[in-house]
Amino acid sequence: MKIVIVGGGAIGRLFGSFLAKGNNEVTLVDIDNEVVGAMRDHGIGVVALGEDDPDAATMVPVTAISDGSSIKECDLVLLMVKSYSTRVAVESIAHLVSDNCPLLAIQTGLGNIEAAGRIVPTEHILAGMTFMSGTSLGGATVRYGGSGTTYIGELDGRLTPRVEAIKKLFNDCGIDTRMSRRVIGRLWCKVIVYAAINPLSSLLKVPNGCLIDRMESITLMKRLLDEGRRVAEACDIDLAGSDLYEQLFEACRRSTNNLSSMLQDILNERSTEIDAQNGAICRYAEEHGVAVPTHQTIFELIKLLEKWRPGLEQL
Repeated sequence: MKIVIVGGGAIGRLFGSFLAKGNNEVTLVDIDNEVVGAMRDHGIGVVALGEDDPDAATMVPVTAISDGSSIKECDLVLLMVKSYSTRVAVESIAHLVSDNCPLLAIQTGLGNIEAAGRIVPTEHILAGMTFMSGTSLGGATVRYGGSGTTYIGELDGRLTPRVEAIKKLFNDCGIDTRMSRRVIGRLWCKVIVYAAINPLSSLLKVPNGCLIDRMESITLMKRLLDEGRRVAEACDIDLAGSDLYEQLFEACRRSTNNLSSMLQDILNERSTEIDAQNGAICRYAEEHGVAVPTHQTIFELIKLLEKWRPGLEQL
């Protein structure tokens, strides 16, 4: 199968490596010329779980380009960019999306489906989310952070042949994948959980596992979960009775030594996805008259951290 992955970050590289090892024709599109050049010259470097030496990476050959407009055709497009890049990314590959080539958005944030739907027909868009984790290293190398289930589904909840085909493709390539009738609800669950983990790990500058070692951080994260749940309920989002607390503890245990993607962005002086996570929860809360003081405070602190970065501000 010809697969285009838009976004060469940690998760994009991991999916690309699994799919390429499964004998698919994989093309990664990314605007970072250093990453594209490294993938073009050496492929994706995958450092195994528990391995610390980047030189021990397994190299997986893929095609890498910086401009998706040059691609003529494919069978599947995976959207795996940061939320703030969704519009530009979808515009670059919109010509590929059709009845025969769906766009599967696998992102952690709210508003991405709506943004993509303003560019390509909504009926060609599928939603997804993954608990697979990884950390971007230099060039095109990624450290595999651990396995986790990927959920995919139609926006209207139907279990269709095209979703079944993608599920089979992913599972055949070693990506544990399930179809979901309530994929939007699952996405909300993940956003609520990671809107507790990501910013707190970034403010404290600790790996995810540290957050469940202290009662103070656990209490703070629980407040964020409770506020997020109230917003979801106000928006009539079916969270499928999910235990958000258990999901949070499991996510921290599963990625105990990992730096969250938001903390990685802060340390690398990149913009974070705070607007599509805590910021989105705050916007939905305002629309529905729900008070979310903890999310609002966390959102403002991360925006300040984005501006000033780690270290001391020069006077």
